[in-house]
Amino acid sequence: MMTDTIVLILRDFGLCMLILALIFIFINRLASRSISFFEIVYRWVSLFPLGFTAIYAFVMHAAYPNFTAATIGWSNSPFQYEVAMADLAFGVLAILSFRASYGFRLATVIGSTVWLWGDASGHIYQMITQQNFTVGNAGSWFWMDIIIPIILIICMVKLKKLER
Repeated sequence: MMTDTIVLILRDFGLCMLILALIFIFINRLASRSISFFEIVYRWVSLFPLGFTAIYAFVMHAAYPNFTAATIGWSNSPFQYEVAMADLAFGVLAILSFRASYGFRLATVIGSTVWLWGDASGHIYQMITQQNFTVGNAGSWFWMDIIIPIILIICMVKLKKLER
């Protein structure tokens, strides 16, 4: 039972981090009404499903490239290390943006959106051309690549309006 739970969390880490962020958003909202809702959402979504997930992806691509490639439906390649470094860079930026300035956050969201939507387009291409519907290509990872940037873009638009 415990092993199944751990496997589920590791297989769908980004989704689990989104659920964790939702829990923290709810708690933070109850604890403080003085902080805007979109500020709270930005903080927890940037920290957990963007930041911690990217750090997790870094570890998986760098330390377990054969396993990670198989999960995505790829052959292993030296590019795994380069993917790991991109994951690390965006993970660090996302974590640092938790309490950063609007400009820093905007740059983090723009870069992460290009990165994640680029990943999503690659997943779609693999689904169409290679019929690759492995869990790492067409599962929750694919959907998180689409959903997380949308949430963060909405937050940035709303935070800009509040800033005025």
